[in-house]
Amino acid sequence: MITAKYIPWEPIGAMPGDRKDGRRMLLWEGDGAVIGRWDGERKGWEDPEGMHLFQEITYWADLTPPA
Repeated sequence: MITAKYIPWEPIGAMPGDRKDGRRMLLWEGDGAVIGRWDGERKGWEDPEGMHLFQEITYWADLTPPA
């Protein structure tokens, strides 16, 4: 099992601009990991299913598809 401590988390401020293209990302919000994407119109990270904006994104990691 992979746990959050084995994921290569990066501070959200260090994210390259090309990641804000609408792709789904692994994000750290508050006290847990969530899947989200950048909404360029609302200028924030959103839940791609519920469409609400996350408030406390502090870290990010790329989602890697299964090999």
